Amino acid sequence: MTGVADTRLLLTLEFPPTEETKTKIVALVEREIARHLLAPSIILTEFIKIAGARIGEDAARTRIRLLRDRGMRTVALGEEEALIAGGLLLSHRNVPISDALIASFVKTGVADYVVTDDPHFKAFGVKTKWF
Repeated sequence: MTGVADTRLLLTLEFPPTEETKTKIVALVEREIARHLLAPSIILTEFIKIAGARIGEDAARTRIRLLRDRGMRTVALGEEEALIAGGLLLSHRNVPISDALIASFVKTGVADYVVTDDPHFKAFGVKTKWF
């Protein structure tokens, strides 16, 4: 089973609110990388925007590169994902576009679940996994 990462996964890994969360998120990321974790290109954009503001763009890019070196696979958004995401947003207008794009990888069967605790994904009817 392959998971697709939400931006929350990378942000929680980088900025864990507690030591307990840090331990759990590191273990989760290790398990998911072993299962060929997918990282849609949109989460890289969001991570650079959010984490880069706190730690600098170069440091944020380094964190992404380190995750890729450990086995996280970046996947580009294609026409099929864009069309599915658009369809999802027709009935969920208040959900961020990025969440619909991430969910589209589950809807197309490329991934089995989204690695997140974001409730938006449940609205789309996709399985999620968190620690």
